[in-house]
Amino acid sequence: MKAVRFMGLIMAPFLGACNGAFYYPVQEDLYDPRKMGFQLSDERIPSTDDVLLAAFWFKALTAEPRKKLIIHFHGNAENMTSHFMFTAWLSEKGFDVLTFDYRGYGRSTATPPTREGLVEDGCAVFRWVAQHPVLKTYEVHVIGQSIGGAVAIASLAHCPELPVQSLIIDSSFSSYRRIARQKLGGFFLTWPLQYPLSFLVTDDWSPIDGIAKLSMKMLFLHNPHDPVVPYKLGRELYEKAVAPKTWMDVSIEGHTSAIADPESPYRLHVLEFLR
Repeated sequence: MKAVRFMGLIMAPFLGACNGAFYYPVQEDLYDPRKMGFQLSDERIPSTDDVLLAAFWFKALTAEPRKKLIIHFHGNAENMTSHFMFTAWLSEKGFDVLTFDYRGYGRSTATPPTREGLVEDGCAVFRWVAQHPVLKTYEVHVIGQSIGGAVAIASLAHCPELPVQSLIIDSSFSSYRRIARQKLGGFFLTWPLQYPLSFLVTDDWSPIDGIAKLSMKMLFLHNPHDPVVPYKLGRELYEKAVAPKTWMDVSIEGHTSAIADPESPYRLHVLEFLR
């Protein structure tokens, strides 16, 4: 009986969190992009279930805008008021950038984030762009970082109404269940149970199921020593993608570190790819 009770204590928090454990939203604003010299407008995008998504539309800062739009799917923590720094710099290179908060994040409707809900939010952003009087004429590219890469892939596979020219996946993974298993295997209490416990995490909307349906050119970035998303799971996703595709090892330490630093050489690679 004691062993059963002990197992229950270990499993209870995991069962309670389960699929929701992938999301760490913050509601309050963290940084103000206007104080950094960016030109932007605040947008509200309707999604399903009466959810309204908050978005920043960064306007191109060059004399001759490219009429190319970058849609940014950010990672799982905080909100767009910190994540915008990964992509807003592209507005200085002539691109427009649209970054948004999923449900439950930042200024978006305070509905608990779910995997299906985030995919619906991605689809809602694509529909909004496709119907926008200005942006519907733009060439569209997508950047997804970490869990944002997983959401972007599932949204593109599920809602193909918006033509997308290219997709950049930064430090993402192949399967929700596989990454849960990796995390359980890294903790001494759950290591013996990593396989049975991982099956409590559903694999619905996993990017490995959607990536082969996409035909745009793709660029994958991943640090071989990524402390958050195992390199192996990023490679699995890349292997399932169809050509044209490019893989790039990132030598900068950390997670989603390729384009974080203004001096990063990978920003030049991203620009080359987008051009």
